[in-house]
Amino acid sequence: MRYLLDIVRIDRCLQDALPPAYSDHVQHTQIRSSGSTELQPPSKPTNFLSLILKDKHIRGSYVINPLMQIPLSLLPPLNAGETDQDRKNLYLRTKDGNINADIWLIGQEEAAPKNKRRTTLSLSSNDGHITAKINTVKVVAPFLLDIYARDGRVTVLLPRSFHGPLLLITRESAKLSDELVQRSMTLSTLEHMQRYFVGDFSHQTFGDDWNGDELKVVSRDGSVTIRYTDEVELPKSGFFSRIFSS
Repeated sequence: MRYLLDIVRIDRCLQDALPPAYSDHVQHTQIRSSGSTELQPPSKPTNFLSLILKDKHIRGSYVINPLMQIPLSLLPPLNAGETDQDRKNLYLRTKDGNINADIWLIGQEEAAPKNKRRTTLSLSSNDGHITAKINTVKVVAPFLLDIYARDGRVTVLLPRSFHGPLLLITRESAKLSDELVQRSMTLSTLEHMQRYFVGDFSHQTFGDDWNGDELKVVSRDGSVTIRYTDEVELPKSGFFSRIFSS
């Protein structure tokens, strides 16, 4: 409990150091390799999807269109003190289980999304590992991905168009892939907390609040790994891997 309180205290203290919003957000676009076709989502889109389980794993593909209008009568009730502005576009929560989410964000053909609100994604598990892969289709608005794993490792795969801060809190290791390191600037390192900014920080026009892309990860007793969606995962080193690679 004391550790979690320390996390909250440190995070609040560092909020002022977070870069504020800039007026010209980098738009998310689907990156295609030479000769390839645009990736297609595996199912029809939805919005404000909430999935809360107690003792089960959460695995699947979740296609979110943040511009889709869902009648309030079909949405789950808000918690006490929450407003419609607090409602998450995707909320996945399990008490005891892993989360493996292949998340697709659907955008528009235009260069500037009409929706000025960030897409918010929240994943949490008290006892389990969490893997989140973010895919983008067309041009999507900036998104906030918030992940909490009390006892489990976290792996996040970001689109190449991600542009914004990373907040990583863990008592174990927190690693960025080589390509992410090359595109990132270290903002601060304080005990179990690391902050980075991905993308070009020097030529931004800043305002009062950050409304661009953002990733927050808290994993009390698990490692954190962040890489791009199209990066190949490096094989784990060990006795058997050395045998089969020889």
